[in-house]
Amino acid sequence: MTERRFVLVDFRYTSDPLGHVNQAGNSYDMPRALAHAAAKRELVAVEQPVGWTPPRILRPPQVLTEMELVEAEAELKALQRHAFEIADPQIK
Repeated sequence: MTERRFVLVDFRYTSDPLGHVNQAGNSYDMPRALAHAAAKRELVAVEQPVGWTPPRILRPPQVLTEMELVEAEAELKALQRHAFEIADPQIK
C-alpha cells in the first residue's frame, strides 16, 4: 500500500538500490513505512503547506536509514494492532 506525499526537503533512503532522490516540491507515491519515517523527520507533508518555499538548492539531500524504515514499519504494525484491539477487545 502506498501513500502520496508532498516532499518538503530533498531526501533519499539507503534501501533504494538506485539511490533515487525524492525532490522537494514534488509529490510521490511511497510505501507507508517510508511515508511514516519521512513524516517523523518532517521531510514530507500530506499536501503542500500554505506559504511553503523550496529549500536552498545547494543543500544536500537528507538520508533515511534502513533502521528508520524498519522502526516505522514496526510502529505502523503496532498502531494497527492497537486499532483492532479497540474495535474488538477479544483480538490479541
